[in-house]
Amino acid sequence: MRRWSWLLLVALAACGGPSLPLREDKGTSVPSLLVLGYETEAQVEAAARALGAKEVVRFEALRAARLEVPGGLSLAEAKGRLRPLGLRYVEEEGQRDYRPLPDGLQPQGVSPYAWHLEAVRAEEAWGVSTGAGVQVAVLDTGVDATHPALRGRVLEGLDAATGLPLPPDADESLGEMHGTHVAGLAVGEGVGVAPEALLRPVRVFSPNYVGDFRVAQAIVWAVDQGARVINLSFGGTAYSYLLHEAINYALERQVVVVAAAGNQGSVARFYPAGLPGVIAVGAADGQGRLAWFSNRGSWVGVWAPGVRIYSAVPGGGYSLLSGTSMASPIVSGIAALIKARNSFMEPFHVYQALKAGSGPDALLALQASYSQRPACLYLRVSWEGVPASDVDVTLVGPVAFFARTNAQGEARLLQLPPGDYKLTLALSTPQGRWFLDQSLSLTPGFSCLLPLTFSLP
Repeated sequence: MRRWSWLLLVALAACGGPSLPLREDKGTSVPSLLVLGYETEAQVEAAARALGAKEVVRFEALRAARLEVPGGLSLAEAKGRLRPLGLRYVEEEGQRDYRPLPDGLQPQGVSPYAWHLEAVRAEEAWGVSTGAGVQVAVLDTGVDATHPALRGRVLEGLDAATGLPLPPDADESLGEMHGTHVAGLAVGEGVGVAPEALLRPVRVFSPNYVGDFRVAQAIVWAVDQGARVINLSFGGTAYSYLLHEAINYALERQVVVVAAAGNQGSVARFYPAGLPGVIAVGAADGQGRLAWFSNRGSWVGVWAPGVRIYSAVPGGGYSLLSGTSMASPIVSGIAALIKARNSFMEPFHVYQALKAGSGPDALLALQASYSQRPACLYLRVSWEGVPASDVDVTLVGPVAFFARTNAQGEARLLQLPPGDYKLTLALSTPQGRWFLDQSLSLTPGFSCLLPLTFSLP
């Protein structure tokens, strides 16, 4: 079997299907839930009146609100009504899922062989760090905290659907395998990469899908509770302003966010894994080959074992499951090993360590990387003197990133590796699709506070 580095992993795709994007044509009805980014409470109240909202839920940490609105109104018309209010963005609430492979959540000839631990050389890594004391938040289906692999190291969690706490000593899996299997790979005894890390479980699914508003709330809650690593083994194909801001909230507080790249066998971006600053993980088999199902492309950061992976399932048992959902928590476990050495290490440095090499070489590379600070990019784009919203921003260099400008023509990309990049701006106008290409050399601290401004004709 091919030897794997415990810090050099192959990025794997997440167990998740597409979100449900809404087409902005006049015949398309607005879904019942819209999400908007606001500056003032008055904007939210005015938006609710303009759309006849039945219910409004505010999320003050990210200055976001979710509105339940009646159908029969196109999304384009809804945006038109709200445009005079100066909102930062308006989007439908996307849905994410953890749709498994066809045989994904069925026990498969279980044998007590955690080959993924050998592949990432976990025992060698434990001579340096076991992840002791690091909180790893797993946002998923809920966890069986009574499982022998997890018992005694599970912290109080959260049911994001109800806002109620999840006790640290109960089976809160609701019969779903996914969350327990994922959590075991991150921190479980005998199957987990960081066996002395602490688990902060957050149940976000109810039962198979989760809305972006709930995911964003769960990310912020986990960060505020002290999580240093967050694992997201789910996703969808639609970009989300709200999720981008939730990820930035974590990155600004030096929290590492790891996400599955998706199981569609595609190069198309999968979110939240495809958001800037997230460590997107693809799946590989025991020979180090890309798994047939794993998404791939320049936006995928690292690869890890994701085929027939042995881990805990509710009820005290174990099962073999496949997917980028499995690869992601293996990388989250390694991130916890690194964070145990320096809790406030920037996500950029953790990513550099994951890419650097094996054993002592990786740690030396990590120490050397402290002299190199991450870059960030703050863009402001206008079209004919007016802020240009929904401009596609693609940044390709040492890593590939994608974002989209909000209604104020702004986009913020954090925790970027310094280096030479090609920046492409793409905007759809009545005259057709417009493109701008520009070369950028991003240095530490580049354009973090003052926007890089582009005025398009």
